[in-house]
Amino acid sequence: MGAGARIEVHEEPDGLKLRVVRAVATADITGLAGMVKAPVRGVARKLEDFDPAELLNRTRRGKS
Repeated sequence: MGAGARIEVHEEPDGLKLRVVRAVATADITGLAGMVKAPVRGVARKLEDFDPAELLNRTRRGKS
């Protein structure tokens, strides 16, 4: 059983019984590489561009 699988829960006198209703097939991540590409817009972004603390510091300093 993996992520996204659906299960049924049945209460029985001796405990709970779980039954997989729909199993989800696993996917190999290497087969998915390159399927989604973001459009290129201007200058390449750096990791610090996504840092919330750095964004707060920029707004406090008056930069955007």
